[in-house]
Amino acid sequence: MKNKITALSHFHSYHLTLRFIFLTLRNFILAISAIFILSLSNLYAADESSLSELQAENARIQAENARLKEELEKSRQELATQRGETAAPVNATAPTSAPEQVAQEENAELGRIVVRAQSQLELVQDVPQSISVISGAELDRELGFDLGAITRRAAGIQFNQNNTRGASLSIRGLGKRAFTETQDPSVGLVVDGVPYGLTQLGNFDFYDIDSVEVSRGPQGTLGGLNYSAGGVAIRTKRPSFTPSADYQLVYGIRDTVIAKANLGGAIVDDVLAWRGSFIADRGRGFYDSDYDSNYSFYNRNRLAGRAQFLLTPTENLSARFSFDLEPEAPQVENGLTVRKDQPYRFANGALTDPNGTQPRAKLAGFYNSAGTVFTPGRAWFENRTYSANGRINDPYTYNDYINNNRLLQNENQGQTVSNRGASAEINYLIPGHTLTSITGWRSYTFDAHNDEGTPFDISKNGGGGVDYRQYTQEFKIVSDPGEKIDYTAGYFGMKTEDSITSKAGFGADAGAWFATDPQYAALERNAGINRGSGLALLRDSLNDVYTIGDTRVDTTHNAIYGQINWHLTEKLDLLTGLRITHEDRTTQDTRILSASGSGSELNPVSVRGVNLGGFASENFNQKVLTIPGDPTSEIDISGQLTGANSTEQLQLADSVANKFFGVTVDPANPGAAYNGLDPEQQRQIAAAKAIRANSIGQLNNGVKSTYRDVLVTAVVTPTYKVNDNFSAYTSFQYGEKSGSALNVNFVSANVRPEKTNAYEIGFKSNWLNDTLNLNANLFYMDIRDYQAAIRAVDEFATQTNIDNNIDNPIVYATVQGNIKRAKSQGLELDAFYSGIPYTTVRFAGAYTDAKYIDFKNAAYPDELNYLQSTQGPFTDQSGQTLPGVSKWTFNVGAEYSRPVWGSRVFHASFNTNYQSKYNNTDTNSSYGWIDPLARTDISIGLQLSKQFDLSLVGRNIFNDRSHEEGWLSYSPYPYPRWIGISFSGKM
Repeated sequence: MKNKITALSHFHSYHLTLRFIFLTLRNFILAISAIFILSLSNLYAADESSLSELQAENARIQAENARLKEELEKSRQELATQRGETAAPVNATAPTSAPEQVAQEENAELGRIVVRAQSQLELVQDVPQSISVISGAELDRELGFDLGAITRRAAGIQFNQNNTRGASLSIRGLGKRAFTETQDPSVGLVVDGVPYGLTQLGNFDFYDIDSVEVSRGPQGTLGGLNYSAGGVAIRTKRPSFTPSADYQLVYGIRDTVIAKANLGGAIVDDVLAWRGSFIADRGRGFYDSDYDSNYSFYNRNRLAGRAQFLLTPTENLSARFSFDLEPEAPQVENGLTVRKDQPYRFANGALTDPNGTQPRAKLAGFYNSAGTVFTPGRAWFENRTYSANGRINDPYTYNDYINNNRLLQNENQGQTVSNRGASAEINYLIPGHTLTSITGWRSYTFDAHNDEGTPFDISKNGGGGVDYRQYTQEFKIVSDPGEKIDYTAGYFGMKTEDSITSKAGFGADAGAWFATDPQYAALERNAGINRGSGLALLRDSLNDVYTIGDTRVDTTHNAIYGQINWHLTEKLDLLTGLRITHEDRTTQDTRILSASGSGSELNPVSVRGVNLGGFASENFNQKVLTIPGDPTSEIDISGQLTGANSTEQLQLADSVANKFFGVTVDPANPGAAYNGLDPEQQRQIAAAKAIRANSIGQLNNGVKSTYRDVLVTAVVTPTYKVNDNFSAYTSFQYGEKSGSALNVNFVSANVRPEKTNAYEIGFKSNWLNDTLNLNANLFYMDIRDYQAAIRAVDEFATQTNIDNNIDNPIVYATVQGNIKRAKSQGLELDAFYSGIPYTTVRFAGAYTDAKYIDFKNAAYPDELNYLQSTQGPFTDQSGQTLPGVSKWTFNVGAEYSRPVWGSRVFHASFNTNYQSKYNNTDTNSSYGWIDPLARTDISIGLQLSKQFDLSLVGRNIFNDRSHEEGWLSYSPYPYPRWIGISFSGKM
């Protein structure tokens, strides 16, 4: 211990020199690792979680409800045993029979749950922090399997679901983000002590849950990863030496079948126990495919299992090993997007189209304000058949498909994902301390095949792919509760390897779809005698073209941390904590043209140094004055060969003239055939080349960015215990979220670290003979360099548009970046009441005011795009609310359980989650508002015996499907009302 203190002293003495910090950190890690190894020969320990159950096993009372088994040992290890256990139930309100007692004990668990992250046994009431706990029993009753269900049962937290790759968690309005693997989550997810480096690793079903804890504010001084806004810790049920088995089988509408089972017990008495759990979750989505009836959107196709083993070779040593697997399975959680007419006017009343038209989908043409055809639709798409049934597409009713719960698109391959992992948790007890080692490994894959939302052959095999690995190791020492102090200290290390693939493919209809109006007119609408050649150029401009982008993200994270709770007086405690983290991150990007398709001769010469072998010619709509200073002499030279072509390139140009216009090629005179084309024919070739170049976009042979930094997290929290039923606290938390190595448009553009100062003042209280628990707090969070999805001008695409004389040429890219300053402030309330016989009521509410303080480089929302030409490419959104933030959120839940007809128990429960309106777009568009919404889940059932329970379960029973209107498209809420029947029991 003396050596460790000396090393820590040296570390702080030279903390201003980053290099010295890193070297000292490495030495500290090696030293503490050696101490752990040398201690193995004389350690006698109790696992604060898994081993605690073993040591209590011989003295444990087997209750009717296996979830509530608990007893305190009377030996020196009493408190160590209690760590991680569910606390004793609160007092019953009336004399009860055995079934009633079981029901009330289940209910009481909601209000009196142990917080396992602390360094000593503490109930929620004793933790000086805003924290909510959700029991696994509550989630089971209403089939709450995923993060969406979990977050709907705690206020101030939101699950921002996109698909199984793009999801994120936000707390107090902070943390909503788009697709990015280079950015750490602001709100962390920890499962059985293993932190997840990406939120998407938890976008699956959770099963066999013991409890869930939602903590608000910067985290990290107690171990694991550091998170700047909060964390969600999920704890599954552990192996036990007592035999147990339970099951659940659910049938529901839309062909839903859910099967769960958990069983376990002793393999070798007092030495080895096990627990196995699995879930199968299958069902059709609410929206059917009109192209292929075999598919539906937002279907369920999930299968997962977990096996755990508890090894206790000696009385004072335990090891828990866990293995879980969710094998590859496709789900159609993409494509739930419906195209809609673009609004007729901008916010200032100006026409969105200067010609006075209302732009609609390309297959429907353009309409004026009276609804009369102003410009015809693209004939390429009119009267086309789709799907095997040969039906003819009616473009004018395409937008109405959503009203019939049907979607019309030809790419329904969905997203194939897998998720697997393993962990080992080892605990030892030395006098006065517990030593813990947690080793974790996780693997995640994702592969999407996206469609553009039409039944035509436009996008093929688009989307992204992810192959992610993470390795974690944590060593921790926790003191037993002391008279003057108790403390936690340790080391956490994490390494991640992430390969991300972005794919884009194009079909035979892509050229006609992606062409601008002038390009389409040149090739089809106004092509005249060259129309047949124009149609061939439209097809070959993109048919079977594929691009692949690869991003490799590698991170190494090393941290030391510690937290001390000083017992200054009998009533006054002071909690202090510090974490120092070293980050080392690299990101490398490449993008290639993997297939040139049927029109390879239309390739550009090169793109950013990547040679594509095309020939050089003038851009589409390229103009020149034949008489300097005389505008009337301007002529269009689109498609004319430039003087920079080799013989091979001239021969390639001749092959284009021959392929599309039948011109005879003279091998002895390269370029003559092409130069013999008339100006309109050359202009058509230029149009086809422009379509291809725009869709291929940027290519690059590789660029690498590196980010290294030392980050600090700290906490100072005094707590004053007024009496046994009331305590008040105030807290200062400081957190730094790692920046990232990032390449934007193949230019290094690292993201700065996010720095949060969080202040909180609150109280924890018990009233009415411990039947009412009431906790409340005020918070203020000041965030500098807030990390979020921002818009940057895509210089490459913008320049391409300028070269092609495109109106409004500016193109934006959505990228990860920094917003100079943001804040979040508000009020949070948690309450639990059990004073009514047979009934428990739970309430959680939050008022959140989260705003940008300094955001001058924001992108315009669509309805304000007209301002770009006069006020520049960005707007100032300072003072506006952050996206995804509801000012008011609350959830209320209640359960009623009462014996009827002898030993049978009637039970009913519900949970309602309410969110006031919020904006769902990164640009805070007026078309992105989602109206206030309330979603309610219920369960009504009868427990006929310990072995069998029959329940009716409903989710979103009032069918709230609120969603944003959107500028060009919208995505309806994917989970409308669902009702099912659940059969469950214990054996």
